[in-house]
Order: sequence, then C-alpha cells, then structure tokens
Amino acid sequence: MPLETWKPTVERAKRNLDRIMDIQYEVDDIIQGKHHKEYNLLSLLLDQCTDELETLVAQEVGEGPIIEKLRRRVGDIFGPKESISEKILLDEYTGKRLEVLEPLFSHRQVKIITRFEPTPPIDIPPDTLAKVVDGIIKNAIENTPDEGKIEVLVRKSGEGSELVVHDYGVGIKEDDQRRIFEGFFPTQDTMQYSSKRPFDFNAGGKGGDLLRMKIFSRRYHFRIQMNSSRCLYISKEDYTCPGKISRCVYCKVKEDCHQSGETIFSVYFPPALKKNWPSLAQ
Repeated sequence: MPLETWKPTVERAKRNLDRIMDIQYEVDDIIQGKHHKEYNLLSLLLDQCTDELETLVAQEVGEGPIIEKLRRRVGDIFGPKESISEKILLDEYTGKRLEVLEPLFSHRQVKIITRFEPTPPIDIPPDTLAKVVDGIIKNAIENTPDEGKIEVLVRKSGEGSELVVHDYGVGIKEDDQRRIFEGFFPTQDTMQYSSKRPFDFNAGGKGGDLLRMKIFSRRYHFRIQMNSSRCLYISKEDYTCPGKISRCVYCKVKEDCHQSGETIFSVYFPPALKKNWPSLAQ
C-alpha cells in the first residue's frame, strides 16, 4: 500500500506505545525494588494495549505479517531484563550521557556548565545509571526557564564519586520537598504540562522517576539527596514563571533569576571493590 496510507497510523501508534513504555518501565523498576513481582497485572494491561495497537494497524493496512511482527516487538521491549553491574567511571559516563541528551533539548535556551573531575570506578548496571543521570538532568532542564543555567559536576568524594546537578530554576515548594521521593507525585501542575514534550520548560512528568531513583539507591547502595529553594517571585500570589527570563516582570537581568531559586540534586556512589579494578583494562 502507498506509504501515506499507513505511515501516520504507525507513527501515532508508536507515540502512544512510547508513553506506555515509560509508565511500564517505571512501575517495573518500582515493583522490583519492593521485592514484589506483580507481573500478572502488568501483563494483562500490556496485552490489552497490544491488542488495541494491532487492531489499529489492521484497520489501516489489513492483516498480515506486520501484525505478528508488532506483537513480537512489544514482547521484546517489555520483557523482563536482568541488569548486570559493571565498573564505570562516573566522570566519563556522565559526559557521554550529556552528549546523548543534548539533541533532545537543543530547542531550549539553557546553558549547561560542566566540570568533570577524575573519579574512581563505581559498580552499577549501566542502564540503571543512565536512568539516574538522565532523570536528574532532565528534571533540571524542565524546571529551568530559557536563558537560565544548570551546573553539572562530577567529583571525587571521600573514597567514592559524586554527581551534582544544580539548576537555577523555579525550585520546589517546601511542602512538596518532603514528598518528592514518595513516587507518582509531580511537583508541577499537570494541567500546565499535559500538552508539552520532554525537556520543555514545566514539562513535568508522572512523578515516578524520583521514586525509582530512591529504590535504585537502596538496591545499589548509593545515596541521593535534594535541596531546593522556591523562586521568590513565583511565590507571590497569582504569578507564574513565563518560561523565559527576559519575559519575567521581576527580573531585570539574568542574574536576578539565577539568584531567586534553585534545586540541587547530589548522588554519592561508593567505590567499586578494589580487587575488581584491574578488569577495567580488559
């Protein structure tokens, strides 16, 4: 069939599948962290979603090999994965993750300031570390208005390594800070970000990312902390950050915004066992 008759449908299905995947991965990580495996419920939901996708595609292109291929692909994506720890240099890894993420927020006018110091190896699965690093950086970008800045620091701390992401954005309300790691608790009004894409200002999320990080921290023995100060100006009644410093009625220069609010996430990773370090050269 002509490309234009089925491509929009497949693209629409992919967008919806991506959203389902995000939720499933978060729930899967959270459930495994609590040492429960409620896969029956997740499998039921997944089967229902897969059936809907198959029906949608079949209505447009008819039945055929593409339907079975779709089902196999969904199974491959959602199937349980075993994570194996590896020895990783946090400074090098964080730099590479930033390179991967940069195209995703290239539409934003946010300055990323980096300082990566040499760090000892840590022991953690790469996919888990990617979720932690990506999640914290993404959170910082979404909470920082255009023309703002974010500092990403990796340094040696004690015997281990520390990642610090410091954004000079809108900050988090004091009452919300106590619940930030509870899970599925977004710190922004969902009506504000429902139509936005990832990395947009105030794009927000489902609130599960930080709970997942907290669970990872217990499983892989690292420590995550957060400190935040709410922007002085948006604390005023009936005022909302416009998403760009030059549009703020209170900020005359960029530094006014940089000094009004902030959020600092710090993650400390203990060192890998020294007896395993030689394998780094292999």
